[in-house]
Amino acid sequence: MDVFGAAVEARGFLCDAAVAAGHELGVFEALADAGPATVEQLAARIGVVPGRRRLRALLDVLAAIGVLSREHAAASAPTRVAAAAAVPARPVVARAGWGLLAEVIRNDQPLPVEIASAGARPLHDHLASAGAAAAHELAASLDADSLLDLGAGAGTYSQAFLAAHPAARATLVDSRDVLALAAVHLGPLIDRARFVDGDATTVDAGDGHGAALLANLLHIHSPEMCARLCAAAARAVAPGGVVVIKEMRVDDDRTGPIEGLLFALNMAIYTEAGDAYPASQLRAWLAEAGLIDLSEGRLAAAPDAIIAIGRKPSGSAR
Repeated sequence: MDVFGAAVEARGFLCDAAVAAGHELGVFEALADAGPATVEQLAARIGVVPGRRRLRALLDVLAAIGVLSREHAAASAPTRVAAAAAVPARPVVARAGWGLLAEVIRNDQPLPVEIASAGARPLHDHLASAGAAAAHELAASLDADSLLDLGAGAGTYSQAFLAAHPAARATLVDSRDVLALAAVHLGPLIDRARFVDGDATTVDAGDGHGAALLANLLHIHSPEMCARLCAAAARAVAPGGVVVIKEMRVDDDRTGPIEGLLFALNMAIYTEAGDAYPASQLRAWLAEAGLIDLSEGRLAAAPDAIIAIGRKPSGSAR
C-alpha cells in the first residue's frame, strides 16, 4: 500500500472509532430523542459533564464526517448539533487506544502514553524524518541570527535553522532525556547549539534572541499554559524579533479540515488538556504577549499546518 492509501485507511479507522464512541455514549439516541443540543446540553443528557471538552472534540469529528449535523444560530449563540437523517451502524473497533474513546470521555481521564527508554529514540527519529521538509521550509524563512527553540524535541527545527543560517546559533529547551536525542540529531551542527533543561515557561534560556519558535508544542497544553508559553517566548526575543508558532490547522468554526479535527480528538484522548487551536486563538496569545504585526501563513511541505507570527515592538524592554 502506498503512503496515500495508508493515510486513507488510517483516517477510516479513526472515523470508525469516533462513530463507535458516539454509539457507546448514546450520542445518537440522545439527539434523536430530545432534539438538537449544545455540547454542554448533550454532555448533561448523556452524563459526561466533566468530560465535555473531550466530547466537543468527538462531536466536531462526527459532524465533519456527516453523521451529525450542525445548527448555526445567531453569532452570540453556541452552535448546536443534531442527529443526521440516518444513524450509521456501529463499527467494530478493538478495545485499545482510540477504541477506548468513550471511556476516556466518560471518565474525563486521558489514556497514558508510555514510551520506554528503549523506544524513545525510534519515535524521535521518525518525528524528525517526518517533519524535516516543513522544518527546512520554515527555517529558511526566518531572518534571524539566533533561535530559541522551546519544546525542541528531537531538534528538527533547530537543525534546519542552523543548516540554513551558517553563522547563526540555536538554544534548545526541553527535558534532559529529549535534549540528549536532539544532540545526536544535530550532529556536526552541535557546536552552534546550546541546550537548556527545564520548564519552557520559567527556565532562563537567555534573552535577545532573534526568533523564538513554538513548533508542535501548544497542542499538548491547556489554553492557560499556551498563553504562558507565548509570553515566555515574547520575553526572550530581542526588540524587533519574532515569535513563530507552528501547529496543526483547524478552522475557527471547527468544521474542518478533518485532519485537524482528528488531531484535536487525539489530543483529547492522550493529553490532560491539549487541543488543536485555530489561528485566531494563536494570534490572540501572541497579542496578549505584547507582540504586533501579527500574521499567519502556510507551508507547502505541510499543507495541514498553520504558522502564526508576531513581532516584538522595537522599543520594548525585556
